[in-house]
Amino acid sequence: MQPSLSLASSRGKKPVGRTEPDGQEAVINVTAVKDAVDDLVVLYRLSEEATAKLNDGIKATAEKSGLLAATVRKFIVAKASDDFEERRRKVEQLALVFEV
Repeated sequence: MQPSLSLASSRGKKPVGRTEPDGQEAVINVTAVKDAVDDLVVLYRLSEEATAKLNDGIKATAEKSGLLAATVRKFIVAKASDDFEERRRKVEQLALVFEV
């Protein structure tokens, strides 16, 4: 027996898909997925490898520095962000409060 291609639940609800700006349901085009799947799989695997390397690097740096890994991670995320100076000011203010 072939599995059903319907995504509707047994309660009879219609599957919800993307909608166009005018509110109409978008036409599904699986060819777009088919065309992009190989590239997207490669990118996903690269992102997993990069995440593992980042985690290893953060852990090693934390061990060498004596800081918590979470502290090193937060600093790296802040440094990589577009609003580093704003984050820096928040941390400086928080440090002032802790000195009270």
